[in-house]
Amino acid sequence: MKTNNLTSLVGLSPNAVLPHGPSKVYLDAFLWHDPKVGVVAIYTAREKDTLDHFGVFRGADQIEAFGQASVVAGNAFISCVKKEIGFSELYEKYNFVFMSMGQAICKSFIKLGDTAIMHAHFDDYKFRQMTSSGKIYKAPKEFDLETYYKTYSAAKFKKEEVPTSYIEVSEFKDLKGRGIKNSLI
Repeated sequence: MKTNNLTSLVGLSPNAVLPHGPSKVYLDAFLWHDPKVGVVAIYTAREKDTLDHFGVFRGADQIEAFGQASVVAGNAFISCVKKEIGFSELYEKYNFVFMSMGQAICKSFIKLGDTAIMHAHFDDYKFRQMTSSGKIYKAPKEFDLETYYKTYSAAKFKKEEVPTSYIEVSEFKDLKGRGIKNSLI
């Protein structure tokens, strides 16, 4: 799949975009994406995610989900577009890895059946290395996320504009990831 006509992650399956095995993918969908600004992705916590954790989707898994949306998917998307290749071809040459994190603050919980809404801002991108900051929210179960994000804009995203019914779950600063040549791993 060539990506030279691709403008967004929205509509792409996270399983096709991420190099992770299916048991480790913590994204269900990309709801909004601007390659120069950031991405909004969602994940609903499943039984396997909360097993032996008292029904809670752990903070470590929230970091992983946020990283998959930002420094993996967002980063790989930019690399694919620049190289005019597809994700599978990119992953034959590179593996996108987590490198470091500045700060993680957990303020609430994602429980079994709750949907995590990742708002990941792309702070910096250079040579397959991305730094991202942002927040994870949860919304009431009846909230129609797909409809809400159809009209979402970069201006709203930059101002961190979200519905008043959202609950802020966690905040991340300076999450860093890089695409490394497979021959170096």
